[in-house]
Amino acid sequence: KQWYQRRVRGLQTFQHYFKRINLSMASAERALPVYLQNLKASEALGEEIIADQQEIVELDRKRNTNREALRALGTRVTDEKVWVMLGNEFVKVDRAVAEGWLNSDQAVLDHEISDLRDGMKEKVAAVKKLEGSELSSGFNLKPMARGELGSICEDP
Repeated sequence: KQWYQRRVRGLQTFQHYFKRINLSMASAERALPVYLQNLKASEALGEEIIADQQEIVELDRKRNTNREALRALGTRVTDEKVWVMLGNEFVKVDRAVAEGWLNSDQAVLDHEISDLRDGMKEKVAAVKKLEGSELSSGFNLKPMARGELGSICEDP
C-alpha cells in the first residue's frame, strides 16, 4: 500500500510539474522516462540513507555500551584482573589490556560512525540534486576539533 501511495504521489508530482512549466502532453510523455528514472534513483538513495541511519543507531548503541564498560572499569573495579566476555567465553585479563581493547573498539566505532555520516551527506546532496533543489549554505560544515576550539577561546 505504501508503494502505491508513493507511486501515486510521484505521478501527481509529475503532472503538477509539467502543468507548472506549461509543457504539452506529448513533450511531457517524452520526459516521463527521465522523470521516472530520477524518481527511482532518488528512492534508492533514500533507502540507502535510511539504512545508514539505522546502522549509525546500532553503532552508537555499541559505543555507549563500550563507554559504560570503560566507566565501570575506571570506577568500580579495584582488581588487577577482570573478566571479559569474548564471543561466547569469559576470559580473565589484566585491567589495562581490557581498557586497551575497549579504547580501540571506541576508536573504530567513532571512525565508522563518522564515515557513515559523511556518506549520508553525499547521498542527501545527490537526492537534492536529482530533485532539482539546492542545498542550504551550511550543509557541508564540519565541526571544530578540540584544539581548534581551544585556540579560538584563548585569551591574548
